[in-house]
Amino acid sequence: MIIILGDNKDTHSELVSCKLKKLQEDYCFLDTSLYPENLLIKWNPDKNNEGYLKIKNKKINFKDIKSVYWRNFNGIKFEKIENDDFMTDILYRERKSALYSLFYSLKTNWVNSMEAFEIHQKKAYALHLMKENNIRIPRTLITNDKNTIEEFFEQNNGEIIVKPILGGAYTEKLTKKNITKTRLQSLKLVPAQFQEYIDGDDIRVYAFKNDIFAVKINSNTVDFREDENAQLTKIELPQKVINDCYKVMKILKLKYSGIDIRLNKNGEYVFIEANPAPMFIHAEKVTKYPLTKSLIDMLINL
Repeated sequence: MIIILGDNKDTHSELVSCKLKKLQEDYCFLDTSLYPENLLIKWNPDKNNEGYLKIKNKKINFKDIKSVYWRNFNGIKFEKIENDDFMTDILYRERKSALYSLFYSLKTNWVNSMEAFEIHQKKAYALHLMKENNIRIPRTLITNDKNTIEEFFEQNNGEIIVKPILGGAYTEKLTKKNITKTRLQSLKLVPAQFQEYIDGDDIRVYAFKNDIFAVKINSNTVDFREDENAQLTKIELPQKVINDCYKVMKILKLKYSGIDIRLNKNGEYVFIEANPAPMFIHAEKVTKYPLTKSLIDMLINL
């Protein structure tokens, strides 16, 4: 049995399920938003993690789970108890603790694991780990102190980018001319991540256990995700950069990743981040890289 964490409303999850069905592999969607009413768990940590999931009355023994493809975590449902915020919080924390403990303890082939996703959600820590392992990353400032911005501008020739620490919004280029007092004041409410602006080419690397597929992205925007007309081209990477991709995967606990890199004007490869559940359908369609096959192979062939 292969578990797809997510639901069939997501195109990538649906594609993987169709491929597994065609290969006559048993699979099941695990939508965490069904928990706890329609997703039941029985688990004995003291008995070598013996237990099962019951998803919409379909029972799946832990021992029969071959792999888990972590595509989407749909959160944990909770109901607000009227006039009792304390008990509402207790119910949510108990549900979360039970599910997270299981995800950490379930011994199977995770692609990728909860640990990998939690590292990814701590992007500054992920950058720190890469830097510690001699991976070139952008000069980065995470701050809620507006008085530190001017010095960071000077260190980076008056051009930087800003983006959320966790994600969820596009990257924006800043200069001294377009940074406003209002923007600086907003740091009192929420910190932001500032980085050196790297003038160069975007590269997306689809990295698997035994395969590396690299794509150059020609875009007219700072954040290529905003450019619907971005052009994708297959490229070959130097062996050192390939080795660094595998190093990044190892230190960030990844078995599969979409690694974002920028190649600057000096020919230097700068690692931006490593996504544990990247979208790949468009890249596969354009480049003809066997991305889906590589992913399916990881789920089937342990």
